[in-house]
Amino acid sequence: MNTQETIDVLNRLLESELMALEYYRIHGEAIAEEDIADGVRSIFPAEYNHAVTLTGRIRDLGGVPAVAGGDASLRGRQMGEQSRPQGTLQMLRMELEQEQQAIKDYAQPLADITDDIVTLEILEEQLLDEMRHAMWLKKKILELESNR
Repeated sequence: MNTQETIDVLNRLLESELMALEYYRIHGEAIAEEDIADGVRSIFPAEYNHAVTLTGRIRDLGGVPAVAGGDASLRGRQMGEQSRPQGTLQMLRMELEQEQQAIKDYAQPLADITDDIVTLEILEEQLLDEMRHAMWLKKKILELESNR
């Protein structure tokens, strides 16, 4: 993968993180169950750090990063607002779907990039975060489903 291809991949990941910031913010405010809302809100700082780290790496590679407030942020707000009235379980399912996609999106370039250890280390660390988020969401979804 050449540098421009790496920048493009990182920008796609950054856009996903910018989307996540929006729907996690909205869901964190909307979820009535305080323990679940706290858990959702606790994911927000990790997603923010992912966005900051990706932004820095894109710049280090000579690229122009996607910016907060753009199309990705708008899509994230729309996702959050559309899922909000469907209740906690549906919001968590939407978040899980997005985390599962993020896992795939982070894993692929880990396999494809062979000559940029700094980027690989960033992707590996962020992939682990996404996996932890997905695991927490799965547990909460199972708890909610068993209480129905």
